[in-house]
Amino acid sequence: MEIEFYCDSYGNSLESSLEDLRVEDFNGYLTLSYEQLTCMNADYARYLGPRTLSLDLTGNDLTDLSFLGYFTKLHTLVLDGNGSIYYRTLPQLASLSTFWANNCNITNYPEFISVLADRFPNLKFLCVLNNPGVPSYISRSRFYSIILYRNFVINRFPCIQHVDDCWVTEKKSFFQMAICYLYRRHKSSKYRLNSIRALSHRTLLKKKGPVKIVIPRLF
Repeated sequence: MEIEFYCDSYGNSLESSLEDLRVEDFNGYLTLSYEQLTCMNADYARYLGPRTLSLDLTGNDLTDLSFLGYFTKLHTLVLDGNGSIYYRTLPQLASLSTFWANNCNITNYPEFISVLADRFPNLKFLCVLNNPGVPSYISRSRFYSIILYRNFVINRFPCIQHVDDCWVTEKKSFFQMAICYLYRRHKSSKYRLNSIRALSHRTLLKKKGPVKIVIPRLF
């Protein structure tokens, strides 16, 4: 797709912003994935920002994200595969409802989520899988770590509906099952240990006889 650019209302030329870039299917949905971008031309962002609803920047090498401040009507932002992003440069985007930052080398999720909650207060869909500091089933994190992470996210976003691979509408049953599972596993372990000890003590007093061990069910 070819787009002709002229001077904007500020008199800035936009020709340089298209150098070595491919804009695909722009109808409010802008795709600039795998373009080896390290930044975005200010003229380019200022021109397309107000008309862009969805922006895909997958597979680039972005660091400073302050240019997103021009995208005032953005509802979807994809930053997957940008391993060097400085998320504190994210601007306020009250209209953003969907945010993806998978495989972005995020190491401190409490700080990261707190920044997102401040910048994107109306976020509904969040996916940040395959980051070293974000607990998930993909990274084989412990079950209680995933629970704490999800609870942290849900408490920060009042409108959140989906976190990573789970719907938030199921959070109540999810937490109940988690607590039930951990509690019963702990109780059954103690019960099983006491039962085996008592049984061993009784079998020492018997010369012969079948031995039957009853293990309680978890659910």
